[in-house]
Amino acid sequence: MDNYLIDREALSQFVDELIKKKPLPVDSTEELDSLREKAIKALDDKINTAIFGRLTDEQDQEINQLLDRNEEDPEVFKEFFNRAGLNLEEIITDAMQDFSKKFLEEGEV
Repeated sequence: MDNYLIDREALSQFVDELIKKKPLPVDSTEELDSLREKAIKALDDKINTAIFGRLTDEQDQEINQLLDRNEEDPEVFKEFFNRAGLNLEEIITDAMQDFSKKFLEEGEV
């Protein structure tokens, strides 16, 4: 099962709204479902890259240690990103806007 930084339901809703704005060239429900899942995964990957691509090597090691410990407390991660100087809301919003633009204008997933 895939792990998503953002709730999968929120990603799904975002992608569904994009699909409503620009229907995909598909011939069947199966094709639509496949493209929808591909878009959800691509959006999640874009968000992850936008966030984790900004970490220094030291910060990368620290977040990996938290993950290796199976840390589940959201406050621990919130503190980590605050210490790292990352505004997650802004980064996620920018990534989603960029994804939306490419999806609607260029048809890219």
